[in-house]
Amino acid sequence: MTLERIAGICFCIVFTSEAAAGQPPSEVTAQGQKAPARTVMERTYATGDLRPWRRVQTRSESGTREVVVETLEVPDIDGRLAPTVEIVTETNRTAPNTAETRRDVFGFSPDGRRRLVEATETQRQTPANGDSRAIHNTSAPDINGRVRVASRQIEETRSTAAGVRDIHSTLLVPDLNEALRAAERTEYTERLIKPGQIRHESTQLIRDINGRWQPIGERHGEAREIGASERIEEETIQRRDLNGNLVVEERNVTRRSNANDKEQVVIETYAPYADGMSRLALSQRVHRTTTATADGRHTVEEMEGRSYSSPSDPMRVIRRTVTTVRQIAADRWVTERQVFERDVNGQLRLVIKDTEERVGK
Repeated sequence: MTLERIAGICFCIVFTSEAAAGQPPSEVTAQGQKAPARTVMERTYATGDLRPWRRVQTRSESGTREVVVETLEVPDIDGRLAPTVEIVTETNRTAPNTAETRRDVFGFSPDGRRRLVEATETQRQTPANGDSRAIHNTSAPDINGRVRVASRQIEETRSTAAGVRDIHSTLLVPDLNEALRAAERTEYTERLIKPGQIRHESTQLIRDINGRWQPIGERHGEAREIGASERIEEETIQRRDLNGNLVVEERNVTRRSNANDKEQVVIETYAPYADGMSRLALSQRVHRTTTATADGRHTVEEMEGRSYSSPSDPMRVIRRTVTTVRQIAADRWVTERQVFERDVNGQLRLVIKDTEERVGK
């Protein structure tokens, strides 16, 4: 397996686990505390058919410079945890409205040698008017070890009118002559309809062989508040079919509510013929309940899905995730997460266990 392949897999693991493992309660970040100085996450698999792994993240600051180092460790041939991917992100705020970031991804060979796999340099400018512009330049070594530009992404955010915000993102990749050429573009617009109600729409375009921009997909959504403690978010995703017509690929409805120290989130996903009959049917439902505790929070998430062999049957819980976040000292948080999945006998069995500790401010 190449280092590039390893890095791609581990990059996905690292950042998926960050979202899944749970963060400290929202009241902590609301107080303006900084990210932890050190985070260690360990994952084990109850079935034993997959190897455990560990992610270690450290953060340091000096003046306007911040460095975050993430290391993913997996068992080596002797069964000992050894680094397989390292991601180093350095951010330097060179001016009040300018930040420069460099992100290096390193892979490790079997003998432990560290090699650069990918590097991304970003410059972000945020003028006082709230608009912003960011340029991401990504480079990678070729088969001969020469570092070449792999892509450039330009993101521009601006307010075009009161309550209207536009975000344009353009991806440039090298052509046959290694000159950067725009290949993909996304146009996003967000509008404030009234207080508590926002609509958004976006279009994804690619450049065809004749150099013309062709739309390949659209998203339309709305978020609105219902009362003081409820919020509904809806989004419809459309793609072009073989005839060039826009067809609905997916529709998502998210309901959020807060009451009695509990946050309820219900996410419903609809897809064409998910039940085998309807043009658009419920294919998946996620119900997440978060309860504040004396020393942190407790979250139970259940995912309901349909049977692949009998899609018209009633939906049932196919995965349950239980996450507990506890503050054990002034600057230490422990997160424990268990994932249960339904086995061939229809029983929910423990399959994944995560333990994470965050230390420092």
